[in-house]
Amino acid sequence: MDAQRRAEITGWDAREFSDGFAGLGRLVDRGFSGAVTNGTGWLFVFEGRVVGTADADLDAFADASGTVYEAPAAVLPVLFAMQERGGEPRAQYYTNDTPLSEADRKLTQGGFTGYVELSENVLSGDYYVTYTAGESMAAAYVGNSRRLETGDEAFELADDEVGIYTVYEVDLDVQEIPAAEASGGATTAGEDTAGEDTPVESEADEPVEGETDEEGPVRDATPGDEAADAGAETATAAVDSESSDGETVDREETPRPGARDDGGEDGETPPSPGERAGEPIESEPAADTVERENAERADESAEADAATERAATTERAATSETPDSSDAPDAADEPEPGSEGDHPSDDVFSEEEQWREQKSIPALDPSEASDPPGDRSRGEAESDAAGRPPREASERRRSGSAGRSGAAGSAAANGDERSPEPRSTERDRSDRSAVSQRASGASAGEREPVDERVEQLQAELKAAKEKRESLEAERDSLAVDRDEIAAERDELSTEVDRLESELSTLREERDRLESELSAARDRLPESDRTISPAEARSGTNLFVRYESKGGATLEDAHDGTVDRDALRENLRIEHHTSFETEGLAVDGRPYEEFLEDTIEYGFTRWLVEDLPFEVSGTGNQSVLRDLYDAIPEIDRAEIGGSVSIAITENGEETREQRSFDLVLRDRMGNPLFVADLNDSRDPTAEGTLESLVENGRDIAGSNEPFAAAFAVTESFFEPGALETASDAVGGGLFSRSKRASFVKLSRKRGYHLCLVEARDGGFHMTVPDL
Repeated sequence: MDAQRRAEITGWDAREFSDGFAGLGRLVDRGFSGAVTNGTGWLFVFEGRVVGTADADLDAFADASGTVYEAPAAVLPVLFAMQERGGEPRAQYYTNDTPLSEADRKLTQGGFTGYVELSENVLSGDYYVTYTAGESMAAAYVGNSRRLETGDEAFELADDEVGIYTVYEVDLDVQEIPAAEASGGATTAGEDTAGEDTPVESEADEPVEGETDEEGPVRDATPGDEAADAGAETATAAVDSESSDGETVDREETPRPGARDDGGEDGETPPSPGERAGEPIESEPAADTVERENAERADESAEADAATERAATTERAATSETPDSSDAPDAADEPEPGSEGDHPSDDVFSEEEQWREQKSIPALDPSEASDPPGDRSRGEAESDAAGRPPREASERRRSGSAGRSGAAGSAAANGDERSPEPRSTERDRSDRSAVSQRASGASAGEREPVDERVEQLQAELKAAKEKRESLEAERDSLAVDRDEIAAERDELSTEVDRLESELSTLREERDRLESELSAARDRLPESDRTISPAEARSGTNLFVRYESKGGATLEDAHDGTVDRDALRENLRIEHHTSFETEGLAVDGRPYEEFLEDTIEYGFTRWLVEDLPFEVSGTGNQSVLRDLYDAIPEIDRAEIGGSVSIAITENGEETREQRSFDLVLRDRMGNPLFVADLNDSRDPTAEGTLESLVENGRDIAGSNEPFAAAFAVTESFFEPGALETASDAVGGGLFSRSKRASFVKLSRKRGYHLCLVEARDGGFHMTVPDL
């Protein structure tokens, strides 16, 4: 498993388990999400089920013991399982082109299983969204500390990031943790398993008696479907009850109010017996039904308009023209029905033609006058205008001619001698009264649209007031923003003035420094190239040489036959480099000038020119015998040198190198002295002395000529460093030992530990105190 994931998992809350699957079963329940290890392999568990493995399979845990780690968030074991299993990258998107939220919506709707990783070109962290059959969980590792965020917060952080994300499709292998007695193998998801996890079909899942799949599969029972089924069953029961006696219902009988002539209610065609029995029928296409209904509504609207026009014509005739009584036919002059020469059908059609030409409907009160035979069609028109559905009236009119003709012929055959009632002034007044009532009704009808318009205008006025209040609030908010921006502008203007003043000062300082730099460059020696101080030190070795072999030497100084001046006059500190020094500059100075100013060069010259005379001048040749006798053997000094030491462990000898700031050797290359140099202003710490003491012990044990270890500082030694030196030399700098400041390894072996301070251009030994 990946090391980073292993490190994260082992930081979760942990519990130990044993006894294989039985032990896991006691610890891992349906609510557990995390990881399990037997020491070599891993299981990833989500809500009690194994969703992935690493370095082992599930059977390896049958009798194992190990550790259970509970995840801080359920998304982590799913994510780790998918990453360990590896997935096929399906797509890669740039967030500015395809936002993560858009991809999430599509993956969720598509029932996707896998994960999305947003980490490429993202500096703030790594972001992940896992999907299992469309269900998503999010996790984010934010910042360098990889702070874990999960849930909606993690998804919102990811959705706000800019970068490239990849969609990986992963096929998870979900398994149950077997029971102890069934530990021989794992049960994968999708297999039939015993116990409470096995779904069992309930009685509710069985088809209801009487339902078959002849017309299609049985629908799932949902609340809305149950209500629809209940309504359908009620309607079916009502139809069955109408024909329960076995007789056929006559659909041509007189329709009841609100019913169509064809027997259906509310424009619906009644079901046939075959349909009530559940037999499949072919329904009229929806488009034809809509077209037919639209045509019917158009006919009804046209008939209603015609009725309104006729009423208006009647009103005008009643109010503007007064019938002349002299023009009215006498009752005696009117032919009687059934008399010779009377043709009822002709009268009927002529009245119908006159009615169509007049296009007005007399509003007669049935209690005041009766309809003459020729006025029946107009009576029907009046009843139509009074409220009968236009479609029904139209159909009744279409059959009216035949009805009236048949009625007239029947009356003649039966000897009906009724004569039409004479027209009277009272009837005319009744007509005018009816017309006035219709006119007042029309006025009331006209007022209704006016009231609706008033209500509409009031609603618009209210909306306009609300809009005005909203705009006023927005205006006030913008005014506040304007004032804040103006104040910020003033602050920024003041800041700009300050920065411009500071910029002017900095420019003056820049010009001054450039002038000084130019002057310094003029004073510098001409050089072809430069190197850094570190490069100059690491490539330089110092050699102790003499102007004349017959002059004063270190041996002469050791024997006391020459003085300090004579030695200095004849002794030379020469250098050898791994690079050319001609025209070379270091830190703006010629190489030779730089070298002679280093602490390495100064300490070497002091060690060979001054220290022998300081020891002999104070009478310390005996107590510093090893150090004093080794000085004449110095041949060269290596800056940044190293010493080989032998270490014996378990009877086997190994060699390793120890590095020092300065190593002084004899002609054979044996180390005589080592030195750790501190040319900073910081004091020499206790740890530096501890390291020097231990390294000196190892060198003295491996190299017999080794005489002393020096700690040199241009600052001072901390008290802890002095205490370390005191402990190393046997509990005191002036003990009864025959040698001063001597680190003893055996009765005859050891080395001197010396502390030197560099100040005022010279070097002074403080330990031992000469």
